[in-house]
Amino acid sequence: MKHFICIFGAITFVLLDLGLLFKIMHYPGAAVMILLSMGALLPVFTICTAIYVAMKK
Repeated sequence: MKHFICIFGAITFVLLDLGLLFKIMHYPGAAVMILLSMGALLPVFTICTAIYVAMKK
């Protein structure tokens, strides 16, 4: 579970960073990447992390 959370978190934050970079550079697809990372991946990452921390204690 810890390995999954680390990889999933890295993918989420890389997509968010790329989306923000694309938005600054005015490249197409920036809004899709930002919506995907903040709207779908970030909440799932937060819930998985909370479940892992709760199970750890």
